[in-house]
Amino acid sequence: MNAKYLHNKKRVIISILFILLLVIAGIYFLGKVSYNRGMNRMTGGNNGMMGGGMIGMGNNMTGKEVNNMGHKMFPQYKGVKTGPALFHYEGCFTCHTINGLGADGNDAPNLSHIGSIRSFSWIATQIADPSAHFKRNGIVTLNGVKYRAVMPAFKNMSSKNIGILAKYLESLK
Repeated sequence: MNAKYLHNKKRVIISILFILLLVIAGIYFLGKVSYNRGMNRMTGGNNGMMGGGMIGMGNNMTGKEVNNMGHKMFPQYKGVKTGPALFHYEGCFTCHTINGLGADGNDAPNLSHIGSIRSFSWIATQIADPSAHFKRNGIVTLNGVKYRAVMPAFKNMSSKNIGILAKYLESLK
């Protein structure tokens, strides 16, 4: 009778281990699916705006990476040379907000009224080479809010496009 009991105990233990393995595998694959759905949204699978939870990624991205993200999410703006289109196409919305659209405003300044506090020249320089104004990873205060200076340089953007984007941002008063 003891041998039969041990045999049944082994079956129960093996069944429990198998179920545990299935649960772990299910959690792993559900996490992968959820992550891929989020990345699909972020890279333009539905051309939607990026969720606030992913915005922090911009802090470590280069200008080229942010630029490419905008290009993937908004391919319809390729060749369109207006300020708002460039703001989206170049990926600026991944960190900044304008009139409630874009990032959540926790990682980078809200630019809705940037033209009332910064000049065209200052804005153009900030786009091309932010280190001209702020030491990278230094603390910057704008309108009483502190931010870490992590904006990437967009040196790969043409001077014409920098001018168009800076003129648009300067107009936001």
